Amino acid sequence: MSTDATPPDPPRTADGMLPTWLRQDAALVGAISVGIALFGFLSGIREPKATVRPTPTPAANPGPIPAAVAYSELADATLRPNANWQQSLSQLKFDKPGIFGAVVRTEEMKLVALADRAKNRAYDGAPPTIPHPVEAQSAASCLACHGEGLKVGDRLASRISHAQLTNCTQCHVEQNPVGSPFGAETPENSFVGVYRPGPGQRASPGAPPTVPHHTWMRENCTSCHGLVTRPGTRTTHPWLTSCTQCHALSAALDQVDFLRGRP
Repeated sequence: MSTDATPPDPPRTADGMLPTWLRQDAALVGAISVGIALFGFLSGIREPKATVRPTPTPAANPGPIPAAVAYSELADATLRPNANWQQSLSQLKFDKPGIFGAVVRTEEMKLVALADRAKNRAYDGAPPTIPHPVEAQSAASCLACHGEGLKVGDRLASRISHAQLTNCTQCHVEQNPVGSPFGAETPENSFVGVYRPGPGQRASPGAPPTVPHHTWMRENCTSCHGLVTRPGTRTTHPWLTSCTQCHALSAALDQVDFLRGRP
């Protein structure tokens, strides 16, 4: 029988599985590991550094401090945000030109003003349409802007040219009312209105021009010729209050019957 069989390898121990350098420096590696773990533990349990917050600087003039509402007044108190805030259209009004300030008015400015005025009317003399949505249809809501005239930015709400009436939307309608079946389109019709007559005539060079339009429902001349109006139609002498003292009315346009009362 042959005896050449290789004897089995002896079982390997834990020391035999580790590299030689690790077996030699095992104590050093263990000390480093324990040190790192200890440092991490101590770093985790130490107190955080106190945050230094800046001291707020009080306002120079904080104003009066409102008193707290008593418990007996809580039921009727207004505790909502901005409870004391009040809106006023007078705060939105722009600074009106001075009544004696110089007026710059050219023929080009006049044509632009007349074109802007005509785009809101079906024909000359028709009540102007309302170029914005109307929600509150009471006269008081309309007069809030149109009672004295108002201008905010480039938006102009001219002053009404006639006496105050109680139902503005009876004559003035929205251009594009909400829910209208026509939308922005205008129904076709064959009506032709009267065109603007042009500037008023003068009796002589330098004489005051006559009023070139009827004055029914246009009794307030400052609506188109006052301070809060289109620059091209502003008068050069707004300090005068009786316009018809110098500017005569047109008998044909105002339908004045000179024979009235005669036999």
